[in-house]
Amino acid sequence: MELAHRQMRRHRECRVDRCAWKAVAFHTLVRHGRIVPQETSPRERAHRRGIDFPTDHTGPALSADSMPEPRTFQEVLDGLGRLAEDLRTGSGDGCRR
Repeated sequence: MELAHRQMRRHRECRVDRCAWKAVAFHTLVRHGRIVPQETSPRERAHRRGIDFPTDHTGPALSADSMPEPRTFQEVLDGLGRLAEDLRTGSGDGCRR
């Protein structure tokens, strides 16, 4: 869980839909109830507040062929879950060798 928090801080400027690291960290924290996703999109929230929504993005968008498979995300999430459980119970370093 702490790894997910560190990744969220490290990738603060990234958007979840454009950064695989932040996406995995975000979904890990959602899965463990540490973050509750917004019900509206950033664009909708900006519109309601009368704020221009930026359309230029720093960095390239992830193309479909460079995006990890959903199975990879699930494996990372499962690994982070095992690590969190191991750290909670004090049973080892969380590594599965």
